[in-house]
Amino acid sequence: MAEAALIQPDLEFKRDILGLGAHDLTSCYQCGTCSVVCPLSTDDMPFPRKEMIWVQWGLKDRLLADPAVWVCHQCNLCNAYCPRDAKPADVMAALRDYTITHYAVPKFMGKGVSEAKYLPFLFALPAVVFLVVLAWIGNLTSLPTGQIVFSKFMHIIYIETIFILAVGAAVVAAIAGGVRYWKGMNEFSLAARHGGPARGFISTLIDILKHRKFQQCEGDRVGTRTSYKSHLHKSHLAVFYGFLGLVVTTTSVGIGIYAFGYLTPWPLWHPVKILGNVSGVAVLIACGVFLYRRLNDKEKGAKSTYSDWLFLGVLALTTLTGFLSEILRLADIPPLAYWVYFIHLVFIFFLLVYIPYSKFAHLAYRFVAMLYSSSTTSSRS
Repeated sequence: MAEAALIQPDLEFKRDILGLGAHDLTSCYQCGTCSVVCPLSTDDMPFPRKEMIWVQWGLKDRLLADPAVWVCHQCNLCNAYCPRDAKPADVMAALRDYTITHYAVPKFMGKGVSEAKYLPFLFALPAVVFLVVLAWIGNLTSLPTGQIVFSKFMHIIYIETIFILAVGAAVVAAIAGGVRYWKGMNEFSLAARHGGPARGFISTLIDILKHRKFQQCEGDRVGTRTSYKSHLHKSHLAVFYGFLGLVVTTTSVGIGIYAFGYLTPWPLWHPVKILGNVSGVAVLIACGVFLYRRLNDKEKGAKSTYSDWLFLGVLALTTLTGFLSEILRLADIPPLAYWVYFIHLVFIFFLLVYIPYSKFAHLAYRFVAMLYSSSTTSSRS
């Protein structure tokens, strides 16, 4: 006779998930419609039906080690077809937010970025650091004279040092969180492994670069009901490659300065400058689409949470202040140009250094989940 297993539900976990935007958990009666209509759900990895019942049971450890939570790309078809309006897509989104906070390294940073009351402190940290630098070099009370050159206001060496150290720490934290998540999946896996991380690395990377899963969500969908998420593939592509283009632009400027002595400001017709401006426009357009759809569709396109608005707002403001700095420099308005550039640096710090703890963390966790799922096969239902 098989030994009985004792299920110990975590009621606090259920309350936390509800607080992160999940719908009334008692609405779901396990009909399985959500898994049937999901374009990404497979026989090897069916979801979100099992996640719905695990949340109802309060199986925190099981859910925190579930790759399907991140393999889900929020196409919202499960919400559109749920006969009980249980909103499984909202539950999956809440689980992703909870996962980020749970696996955060250090733990207090995950909590800090996930709660609005800590937002002033998160912005104050880079602001104080940059103000100290300005005071050190004498530009806090006396702005540079002559042509507007941002590197005269905030010396490149200080900016590079701050960001290399801070972003380096963020990368280490993101890797640590990803490793913890991988270990959790190994411990509670319902599937048989047939390879290590290297097995599916290239194919997973290509899937992400091509956004195949987002495309599959739209191309392989069933029925004709509106999901309010048909914009995801193109909008996410614009954000992804726009952001990547901005990173390449910033890196290229650093290489130009240190390797070739090619000091800023660079002319608008320079290829790197063009790449940066085009990338910035792509990000702003995508942010505009996301903002419009969230306001227009409201909860029909899945509930927007604090983490959603924070990420969207910071990404848009980072790009906007970058463009505004450039416009004010060209218009030759030193006080505004220099201080808007200061604000731009604060937003860049927030966006990049807090990556492991914000919605941006999906860069790490979704990659790890997709990589893990590519090396498993189902062993039991």
